[in-house]
Formats: sequence, structure tokens, C-alpha cells
Amino acid sequence: MSAAPPALAADPCDAPRKGRGLLTVEQAQGLAAGLADGPVGVETLPIARIAGRVSAEPVTSPTPLPPFDHSAMDGYALASLGPDHVVRGRFAAGSRGAREPLAPGEAARIMTGAPMPPGAVAVAMQERVEASGDRIALRGPLEAGANIRRRGEDVGVGDVIVPAGVRLDARHVAILAAAGVSEIAVRRRVVVGLMSTGDELVRPGRPLAPGMIHDANRPMLAALLGAQPALEIVDLGVAPDDREELARLVADAARRCDALVTSGATSVGEEDHLAAAVTAAGGRLRLASVAIKPGKPVVAGRLGGATLIGLPGNPFAALVAWLLVGRVALERLAGLPPRPLTPLAAVAGFSQKGPGGRTEFAPAKLMGTAENGLPVVEKLGRGGSARLAPLIAADGLAVIAAGVDEVREGDPVGFLPFEAAAEL
Repeated sequence: MSAAPPALAADPCDAPRKGRGLLTVEQAQGLAAGLADGPVGVETLPIARIAGRVSAEPVTSPTPLPPFDHSAMDGYALASLGPDHVVRGRFAAGSRGAREPLAPGEAARIMTGAPMPPGAVAVAMQERVEASGDRIALRGPLEAGANIRRRGEDVGVGDVIVPAGVRLDARHVAILAAAGVSEIAVRRRVVVGLMSTGDELVRPGRPLAPGMIHDANRPMLAALLGAQPALEIVDLGVAPDDREELARLVADAARRCDALVTSGATSVGEEDHLAAAVTAAGGRLRLASVAIKPGKPVVAGRLGGATLIGLPGNPFAALVAWLLVGRVALERLAGLPPRPLTPLAAVAGFSQKGPGGRTEFAPAKLMGTAENGLPVVEKLGRGGSARLAPLIAADGLAVIAAGVDEVREGDPVGFLPFEAAAEL
């Protein structure tokens, strides 16, 4: 676990000069992952229901693949490599094969997937054979073993066909089914509670009184996480800016959930009660100032058996903080190995001052290809952690490294596509 981070600055948007006193993204990820209490439990599911879940243990094959020697194509199974053969018999996929072996100079008509008859040493493609009655002649030389798929050449008995700790998809279902495996052990779904905090928040669809805003963070996170089959989402609603009530709500949530993801109240303002509420409920909390812009104030902690991740209240800041820091805690709970988000190399289609001591993430659109073959990205909008409209037109996030004094058109930058960032 990382060393204890410093207290948050009074203004969460005021980065210390040159990033001093801030955690790197890697340090913040280590903090979040270290507070996650290992993978959740295990259940056994039929392979028809495992897509999107995480394998809990290695799966070995009880069957060799292929299970028998068979023809790789339509043609003729040959008992010798001479130019002329007499055809005896015909074998299609699903046939049990010949009882008597082929003798030298004999061949059998064979179809793709059919078992090789005893005595056959190669398969001649039908396009390379001249047939006349019950005799065939090869149009060219043929090597022993040609066009035969051997038993176990793909997978041997006892080979690991699905490792532990992988997100399962159609590829894994295919090889499991081919090996005759009907069910496997997977991690159960991680139960994730989503809670927004703030007296100013109103559920979407309800009218706004003066000074109120609609809650965007909880629906955003529900849409992002609810698409993950390895997760089960619990909507915990909006908590008020009241320390005692917030303590009661988070304590109840910790009894129901493996992870609790909140937004808002992560700073040190007079109405930011999350840290005190978690402490009052018997939990422990680590406040972290992370060297990212936006998304600097992040909270990580534990309450009972639950891991707690507190995100900033501004929607774009909450999104960036989740993608870069909060996500790793759920990966650990789900039994997945860490998956760092590595930006793609790109070229700036914009100019601006450098971001100072924090790495900047900004909505960006792909605008063609530079002469060096790298994609050109254009920043959208005027920036700001509460702005959402630029995200709608964006293809992903431009990444401007900390310490860069100035960005000019054509300078190297990073780019995180939304598709790569969204998956757990």
C-alpha cells in the first residue's frame, strides 16, 4: 500500500505548484486496489451464461482437440504417395471410419472433418486429382501427413484452455464447448452501490427548485457499470449533506454491497461530510489529491466488508477519476488483473498552455491522420470539470502530460478512446 497521502488542499481545483504533494495515477491506483478486499466468492455456471463473467480457476481440457485424426479438406485419403490409386470407400464428417486399413495404392473419398481411415498417410485436395471411374491420378507430388489434422494438435488432455482471472467471452465458450466442458467456476457478481451526495441534487425528471440541479453522476455511473456482466448495481439514491444521516446511509450500504461508489463531498469544504461520516460509521478513509485534471480529489477507504471509492461531484471530473483510479478497485474485487489504461500515440490538432503539475484529460475528436501516420486529435469545448456537452461529440480523451509547458499543433499527445476506457 502507498504511503499516507497528504490532506487535500482547501481548493480541490488549485493544483500545487509543479504537482508537488500530489499522488501519481499509479500511486492512486495502488491505494484504491490495496483497499479492495481481494476477489469476491465463486459460483458455478453453465457455459451458456458465462459471457462477461470472470473465471475463478484454471479450466483444463478433458478431451484432446481434435479428438481424432481427420481430414482438413474435401479430397482423397491415400495409403501411399504414388501417382495412381484405386478408390475404395467414402467417408463424410460424422462417419465412424473404416474397419479395414487401406492398402498401398488404395485411396478413399473423404470429406472435411471425416476421420482418417486406417492406413492413410495423406489427403490429396480434390482440385489436385484427376478422377476416372474408380481410379485417381495425382497432378503433383504430395508429402506424408498433408492435409491431416492430428488428434490433440490444438489442445492436449490436461492442457489449460481457460486461465483463471480472465473476462470470458465467445472465444472461451467455443473452446470449452469443443472440449466438452458444460460448466465452470466463475466469480460471483460484484455488488456495487452507487450514491450521490448533495442537498442540491434532484433525480432526473423531477422539477428544479431555485438552486437545485439534476443528478447526472449516478445515472452516468449506472450506465457505465451496469453494462458489465461481472457487476450487480444497486441504486442508493441521493444522500443529504448531513453528517449523521450520511453515516447511517453508508453504513447500511456497506452491509449490502462489496463496493460503494459515491460522488461529491470529497473535498474539505464545510458541507463535504463524507470523510467524517465514514469515520463515524466505523470505517477508515484515505483522502488523495491525484495529479490529474480534472478529477483531483478522490477518496478511497473501507467500511465493514465494503471498499469505498469517493469521486468528485462535477460530472466530467467524476468520470475521469473513475476511469483512472476507481475502476482498479472493482477489477481486484472481480478477480481481474490490473489493466492500465495506456493512451494511444496521437498528434495535437490544437494549441494551448501546458497543464502544469497534473496530467490533463480533455474531450477530443479524431480529425484525420498526420503525415507520420498518427491520428490527429482536436480538443472540444472550453474545458471545465462540470461541462458535459463536449463529451457528446468526442471520440475519447486527449491526454496532455504533466510538466509540458506548451502544446502546439503537431506536438505528440495521448488519446484514450472511449471504447477502451469504458470496459471494466
